[in-house]
Amino acid sequence: YASHDTSFDNKGFDMRDWQIWSSEDCINWTLESVVHPEDTFVGSTNCCWAVDCAFRNGKYYYYFSIGNRKTGVLVGDTPAGPFVDVLGKPLLDGTLTTTREYDPTVFCDDDGEYYLVFGGPKWCYGEGCGYYIARLNEDMISFAETPRYLELDHMGDDKASLNKFNKKYYLSYGGFYAISDCIYGPYKFMGHTQASMDHTSFCEWNNQLFNAITVDESSKYFRSSGLCYAHIRENGEIVTDPLIVEYGVGQYDSDWNRIEAEWYMRATSVCKKENQGMPGFSVVCDKYTELYYPNIRNLDDKFAVELTGAFNGGGGTVEIRESDKNGKLLGTLRVEIPSKRNYAWNGRDRYPVYFNEKLSCKLDLCMVLIPDEGTTITVDYFNFWNHF
Repeated sequence: YASHDTSFDNKGFDMRDWQIWSSEDCINWTLESVVHPEDTFVGSTNCCWAVDCAFRNGKYYYYFSIGNRKTGVLVGDTPAGPFVDVLGKPLLDGTLTTTREYDPTVFCDDDGEYYLVFGGPKWCYGEGCGYYIARLNEDMISFAETPRYLELDHMGDDKASLNKFNKKYYLSYGGFYAISDCIYGPYKFMGHTQASMDHTSFCEWNNQLFNAITVDESSKYFRSSGLCYAHIRENGEIVTDPLIVEYGVGQYDSDWNRIEAEWYMRATSVCKKENQGMPGFSVVCDKYTELYYPNIRNLDDKFAVELTGAFNGGGGTVEIRESDKNGKLLGTLRVEIPSKRNYAWNGRDRYPVYFNEKLSCKLDLCMVLIPDEGTTITVDYFNFWNHF
């Protein structure tokens, strides 16, 4: 769900409609529909600002900004609409609070209750501004309570997003984020993800955490969207990867020095864990696990892939397959109960898997990890060997 800058030559924010895109793999995207302000109470405008959408009771609820002043809501039967302006007026008309009532984000808590967060910063709009939150009624087009001010020990911004990870509430805005034990706050500032200074949001899919970001362009009035992976440290900090921020998700180069195991697009029965005593994360599994890495390029001169990690408690098997678990078997490694070797570093060792045949230049690879009973397999990263 995206707002839409009209032209690279814009001298200011010129956004005349909203766009709805879909994807089955978060790599290839299809424009499904366009929402026109003329079909709402707004009428023609170039202030089609940020949006969000939620599903409840068989309906889709589309919340949209009217510039930096108000928020409306539409209702539809499908994710792409068509949507109906059931209120015929703003949901937030600028009079319910002392903040600017725009940039809505909708959040569903574990108990099934839905909340709307909105607002703009005091440093831009003056005293009384900031973020507000209100629980929605079951109809999703009215409030069950008076909006409450969100206490935040940081200057804040607009463009808020609200998520819940590891039983903590995460309020994020422009790459900054703060956490709380309570949805109403107070929120403690934690830092910046280093992925984007503009609109961002998070979603969990296929055992991966994705960060939707605004991609830096030479014109701040003609913005692009991108995705990167995000990881949560044990202390609650969110970490992103500069290389993935640059290239995007779902594509890799076998010539890279290393590909982090946690950069998978899809995984089963897997857990990302922060490394102890060294930076980064690893994938850790104690049962059958598939890790999917699509669009790995420059494979035609590679004859092996080397995993850096550990087999703890016993042995196991690693299979490298094309596309998925049922795809062509490209290579296999059987690890018996490993002996302790002097050159194993920080509990890590190297495990090469040799390919059975010459590979095509670009492939989707599936790494299948099969630990023996009582074994835990850890994969920190992997790299490819080429013919010199």
